[in-house]
Amino acid sequence: MDTKELIAKVKQKKELRGLPDNFIEEVIKEQIKNKGIQYHLLSKKEEKQLIKEVRAKLRIYVGQFHKPKSRHRFLEKDKIEELLKTHSSTKERLPHYPILKKIISNLKSSSILDLGCGLNPIAIANSETEYYAYDINESDIEIINLFFERYKIKGKAYVQDIRKIEHFPKTDLCLLLKVIDVIENKGHKLAEIILKKLECRHVIVSFSTKTLSGVPMRHPQRGWIERLCSRLGYKYNLVKTKNELFYIIEKSYKYL
Repeated sequence: MDTKELIAKVKQKKELRGLPDNFIEEVIKEQIKNKGIQYHLLSKKEEKQLIKEVRAKLRIYVGQFHKPKSRHRFLEKDKIEELLKTHSSTKERLPHYPILKKIISNLKSSSILDLGCGLNPIAIANSETEYYAYDINESDIEIINLFFERYKIKGKAYVQDIRKIEHFPKTDLCLLLKVIDVIENKGHKLAEIILKKLECRHVIVSFSTKTLSGVPMRHPQRGWIERLCSRLGYKYNLVKTKNELFYIIEKSYKYL
């Protein structure tokens, strides 16, 4: 069996069909390397286990949704709340978007960069703000661009692995909502690299207050990002909701 066949089998699950083949291939190769095996020598049992493990890892990166075909119908009928509910992370944040939008309004941002966006732009973007969004899920990016076109939002959404972007567009604000815990495999070096690269006045970084199994964390506050901000000379404020912590970070004077 070659990599293409493995990718096809992984994508038999509907919730993973929106992921680019090259991204899935990267996860497959990473799993194979970690296990010290060769995919062309896999037994049926080993192949089944590998596919199961790859799918589990991919689900961490992608917001699961239901009935993706219904998204276009919701958009065409301007049923925005129903559309937002098709993405698990966005659905969970629905009661708290007014808080987030008030924070953004107070920052007086005329341009926004949204990394690992999910369907956030559909809840946040407006015709007065320039909006750039990045995610690895092709289905999410497609519906966001259709939303931008329908509601005359200035900006664009792109299919991109944010871990590999060298230069981000310069904006007033960057959003990293429940993204850092997903893209960091070990330590917090990548988070620091991304924060340093960003050419913006403010960054909002959020974290879930629950474990992946849904159990509330005893100590949800992230001390490491507070220490990182202090070391880099960034100021920050913390806003808490039931399911999420929002760090509102002000970067150094050179971006102001």
